[in-house]
Amino acid sequence: MNLRDQLLQAAKRAGEVLEEAAAKRRILEDGYTRIDPIAIAEGDGVPVMVRPLEKLLGAFLKEEESPGILVNSQRPIGMVHLTCAHELGHFFLGHGTKTDEDLDYGNTASPEERAANEFAYKLLMPKWLVAHMMRRKGWGRGHLQQAGVVYQLSLRLGVSYAAMVWSLNNLALLDAGSAQAMSRISPKSLKEASPGGLAAPQGGDVWVLDPSDQDCIIEPRASDRFVVELPNHASAGYVWTAEEASAAGFTIRPVLIDASAVARPSVPVMVGGAPNSAYLLEPSAGAMNTDAVLPVQLAERQPWVSGEARDRFALRAQYETLSEGLSRGTRRRLVEGAA
Repeated sequence: MNLRDQLLQAAKRAGEVLEEAAAKRRILEDGYTRIDPIAIAEGDGVPVMVRPLEKLLGAFLKEEESPGILVNSQRPIGMVHLTCAHELGHFFLGHGTKTDEDLDYGNTASPEERAANEFAYKLLMPKWLVAHMMRRKGWGRGHLQQAGVVYQLSLRLGVSYAAMVWSLNNLALLDAGSAQAMSRISPKSLKEASPGGLAAPQGGDVWVLDPSDQDCIIEPRASDRFVVELPNHASAGYVWTAEEASAAGFTIRPVLIDASAVARPSVPVMVGGAPNSAYLLEPSAGAMNTDAVLPVQLAERQPWVSGEARDRFALRAQYETLSEGLSRGTRRRLVEGAA
């Protein structure tokens, strides 16, 4: 089989795996925004071990009785997901034991590695999922020329910024020149450019949320931070509160901007303030250390007036608590099998 046929077979097999795993239902009906490769591996009886690795990104171990996947816990979570999907490619495509130090496979890589990469990209970033998320966010093709938009898309799909850039190029949604230029922009600079100049802790990401994220289930890490952009009706005495979110361990506070660092506008300022305001949504330690789906509901109301809120913003958060050792689903399956 030539390389082209192997790549086509890998893409087709990824689509079949997504169908077998009911991935569309998880996205379109349940409200999640990403494909979970670890859950897919667990569902197919493939144990996943997460641990620090000195050089390797990951490995696929082809054992006759029990094949397994090894991923490096010391890499960013988007890379962990892509590595797991790549190793799943080796499994579903019938490859032998493989060790991977890098996933940036070029034209000189072996056909099996390129096929596993094609499988991983089509598993985590299928065209239907990219299109679905763009419709939900109200993004057109032109928005993908903005690095900040691509970064936010990568968070929702659970992949690295670089992988998202090259996936958009692979899907013919971003030309090669734009992809090259965008790949040179560091995610750190995109985090720092978020509203208020917020920077997440080392290894964390910054999610910019708005009403288009309503009713989604996002899957952040404990080190991630959130900026919520919401309509501003402060001139009428309305403020956004986290009363409904406080039970889940969340609070909000306005993003304060240093007026001396903001350029004076060249056009008249509309009385009543900006149409949107940015807020930091801050979770408690308890919220970050549970795998439960947490409701996050904010309400816009006049503090001195009782009754219904003027507006509401609601989504759900399920923190990804991937820790070293066997993945949670793998441990659960082993315990159930021993019972």
